[in-house]
Formats: sequence, structure tokens, C-alpha cells
Amino acid sequence: MTRRWIWPALLAAAACSEQTTAPGVCPNFCPSGAINIQDTIFTSIVNRDSSYGGFVPNYSAEGMGVTDLPGIIDSRAFVTFDTMSRRVRAKAGDTTTVPITVDSIRVRMTILRRPTHEPNLRLKLYRLPTSVDTTSDFASLAPYFTSPVLDSMNVSTLLALPAKGDTQTVRLWGDSIRVDSAGNVLQINRTDSTLTVYFLLDTLQTPLVEADTGRVAYGIRVGADSFPSVTLATSETSSPPQIRWFYHYLGPDTVATKTDTITLHANRIVGPRFDSFVFSPPTPPLDSNLAVGGVPSVRSLLRIALPTFLRDTTRVDVVRATLILVPESAVPGVPSDSFRILARPVLADLGGKSPLGTTSTLFGSTYIHINSPDTVRIELTAMVRAWAVDTSMTTAFILGAVPEATSYQQIRFYSTRAPALRPSLQVTYVHRFQFGVP
Repeated sequence: MTRRWIWPALLAAAACSEQTTAPGVCPNFCPSGAINIQDTIFTSIVNRDSSYGGFVPNYSAEGMGVTDLPGIIDSRAFVTFDTMSRRVRAKAGDTTTVPITVDSIRVRMTILRRPTHEPNLRLKLYRLPTSVDTTSDFASLAPYFTSPVLDSMNVSTLLALPAKGDTQTVRLWGDSIRVDSAGNVLQINRTDSTLTVYFLLDTLQTPLVEADTGRVAYGIRVGADSFPSVTLATSETSSPPQIRWFYHYLGPDTVATKTDTITLHANRIVGPRFDSFVFSPPTPPLDSNLAVGGVPSVRSLLRIALPTFLRDTTRVDVVRATLILVPESAVPGVPSDSFRILARPVLADLGGKSPLGTTSTLFGSTYIHINSPDTVRIELTAMVRAWAVDTSMTTAFILGAVPEATSYQQIRFYSTRAPALRPSLQVTYVHRFQFGVP
């Protein structure tokens, strides 16, 4: 009985007294340092900042801003359509032509941006002379916009109507549509929620004038119960303005053997010849502040004198970098006019002609909210990290609106010439951990 408890006791004693001899036991072998994170607002590393204008004019933009904000802005779009012949060949191979008789036309416009809860949003169509071009301004076109409205479409009413999606409608239109009592049509693009609208006009509203070589021009204004603002697509997009002429003419009977002529119906799509928009009051001239946006578009170039220690990746890692800009004032308008500005690195510092980088992962962006005077912050972490890794890169970037010149909106920030409100860069960085020598 005595030996039964001796072996368990000896094993327990041995387990309690055993000590490891392997290296790496803390705290004897752990470094005594700590990770040091710092957050600093550099108020003087942004320097030699300036603004440059004239990049994208209104007639080359991807959108036409149409706005009616009394006391703030009045913006109107216009478009001229290409030639439409008054004669056609009755059949293929004919060397002679026959006259046509126009029955009706449809004018297509695409609404890229609109206020989603605006009651009684209306588009109003006006007849303009076909001579409108890049020299046309708000004052020269104003008399035509005070003439009687050629046609008007209530977009809100059309949106509230049930959609027609029967087989015949989908075959003709490609999707369901909404039609009002005047024959105007609205179609919702399912991929991006843009709206395509079609004005139905008769020959009294839009006669085919041979002296104008069959060209027509229209002006577009917007209306609503409050303060409306929309953006219409231009010829720079995949959904440009378009006009479709429906007509008939006398042609040979290709079915029967008799030679009597019959009435044939056809249509022709004509694209835009020129489109643009005008507004009042015009964009103010550049001053000592930094400007972004407007028409023609304005961009701002900011150069960064990055501290040497931030470019030494063996010592410091950049965790976050944020550009801080103070607006001179809030941008007036309606909430749907909010727009995006983009910070893009430059490949070489050539002032206003600096080539822009194309690596989108380095871009920084933010949205400018209408009627908000708040400080604007743009994330530049990827850009600053790239500068730290590649010391040959130009440490400068350009701020621009996206898309450019589609509306009157322009924001102005205080520049380095306003010491108390100048641009600054907030950088959060961490010193690399220094391991001890074993």
C-alpha cells in the first residue's frame, strides 16, 4: 500500500519544478518600445496654388444645365438639328426623287439629373432660329424664350401614369413607356434611372422649311412649383438629342403588277448639329481664391512641399492624408445641384497645362453640397503614399469638377494668400517599430 502513492507524488514534483530552456520567453526577449502614432495638420506645405480657366466650354460638355432659380441663376439649353431633305427616292436605284409630306415629328431629350420629389416638373420647348451657334449668349436668345411656348411636358404627371408594357409597345419602343393625352412619351432607363422624353409635334408647330435646308432649332426651359433644375444629355453622350421625322410620299406599287403609285410611309432620324446652354448671371472672373467648376470649366493646381521624413518609408508609414479646404461661401442652388470634385495627381508641373495622371486608385474625391458652407475634406491617402514610395513623382495635383462645364455651379476656396484660412494637409502617420539587436 505504501508504494501506490510514491510514484504519483514524484511525478507531480517533477512537473512543478520543470523550466523551459527555449529562447523567446517574454518579457525577457520582447522589445521594450511602443508604436508611436502621430496626427499633424501641416498648414504651410501647400504652396504656389493657382486657378486656371477655359478647359471645357458649355458647347463641349456632357450635359446642359437647365435651371430657373429667381435671384440666383436662369439657365436655358438649345439644340440645332441637322439637315432634313424634302425629297426622297421612291425606290432603290432611282435617279429621280419625289417630294415628301411631313406628318409629325418627335423630339427626343434625355434627362440625366433631376430633383426626384419636385411637383409639376415641366420641360418647355421653344422655336429658335437655326443660326444659333457658339457666339449665342443669354441676351441674344432671351427674346425667343419670351415668345409663346411651342410645347410643354409635365414630367411629374407622366411619371405618375401607369406604364404601358404590352407586346406591341415593347416591340416598337424597346421597353415600357408612359404617354400623356398630348401624345408625349416618357421612358425610364432601367440601368441608370435617367429619363428619356419625346415631344410630339405637328407640322404647324414645326414646319419643314426648304430655305433652312430642313434644319430646326429648339430652346428648352424648365418649370415647377418651386425651384427646378435639371441636366439634359448632349451630343457628347451616348443618348444625344434626336429628332425623328414621320412623312409620306407617292411611290410605285411593288406588290401588284399595275404601275399606279401608292402612298408610302417612312421616317428618318436626324441627330444634333450643335447643342449648348446659356445662363445669367455669368460666372464671375477669377480672383485670389481657388475656383473649381463653372463654365467654361475652371481647375485649381495645388503643389505640396511634403516633409522629407514623410517620404522616408524606412522610418515612417502614412496611415491617412486628408486635404482641408475652407469655402469662401456656400454654393447657391437647390440640393439636386450638388456636384463632385476630383483631385488627380499631375505627371509634370506645367501649370495649367500639366498632364493629368490616369491611375484612378490615386484619385481623391468628395461631393460639394449646395448651400453648405462647411469645410471640405478630400481623402488623399493613396496619393501621398505613392509620393512617399516614388520620390521622382511630382507632388502636385489638380482639383476639377466631374463632369465639367455641365452647369453654372462653381465653388471657391481660400488660397494660400489667406494665411488664416489657407489649404492644409492633415496627415496621420506612424513611426516604424525599431526592433532591438539580439
